[in-house]
Amino acid sequence: MSAHAASPARPTETTPASAGRRRWLRILVVVLAIGQPISSLVFDWLSPRDMQSGAEFSPLIPPGAWFAIWGVIIIVSIAWSLAQVRPSTLTDTIGVRDRIALPMAVVYLCFGLWLAAASLGQENPLGLAVFAVIITAHVVAWRRVVAARAEIASWKPFERGLLLVMLGLYSGWTSMAAFLQIATVAQGTGAPVESAWGVTWQLLVLAAAAGVAVAFVVVSRGSIVYAATVTYALIGVGLSTAEAGLTPLWVACVIAVSVVWASVIVIRAVDARRASR
Repeated sequence: MSAHAASPARPTETTPASAGRRRWLRILVVVLAIGQPISSLVFDWLSPRDMQSGAEFSPLIPPGAWFAIWGVIIIVSIAWSLAQVRPSTLTDTIGVRDRIALPMAVVYLCFGLWLAAASLGQENPLGLAVFAVIITAHVVAWRRVVAARAEIASWKPFERGLLLVMLGLYSGWTSMAAFLQIATVAQGTGAPVESAWGVTWQLLVLAAAAGVAVAFVVVSRGSIVYAATVTYALIGVGLSTAEAGLTPLWVACVIAVSVVWASVIVIRAVDARRASR
């Protein structure tokens, strides 16, 4: 990215009232982040349905162990929410922490909404609407983070890494999970999985997932964490499709992973060339 593109917007001076609103928004981020494990526990206690996974449920759903990543995502998101509410980070000017507070609050809120939709059944299409909001919020957050690269570069390495890991993990997993939801909704309507048509529609889902992943790589300017998380998800899908005996699908997963990493290399090379001019 060129120096001009990498520069954040000029800091905006705020009034005491505005500073108070920003402070409360950051506190809201903490509350919603902590609400994620609470909503997960509520789902486990009250939902009449258990989450299903693996090839026996759907060829495009990773094995159950793969979903342990949610624990890591939640822990990192809570850590970030606490880091961004520290008094020392509340300045008189609007920074990137303030600019991403609202989209991340939306993401954390939607985690609970997604579980509420899942309690009605994994094939319930309401989950797709929730994922659409989550993906949109992540795009907004990534654009603002990329625009504020210079500001973020001045942070301590731990906090900088915490932000990029949190955003890469969360957006990587949910952008792929949206397509897993599409698969379960399609199966819920009676779509086959083993016939020629079944393989075809699942290939289309994987192609769309790869396309969204490449778009996120572009928006994030080649996030390594994002690409690694997508790879993790697609490896899980590949294992399930291989277990189901659907060779074209696991081959498609290998191709999708290759395309994602090729896009990372291209984007980073382009940005490095621009920066050297």
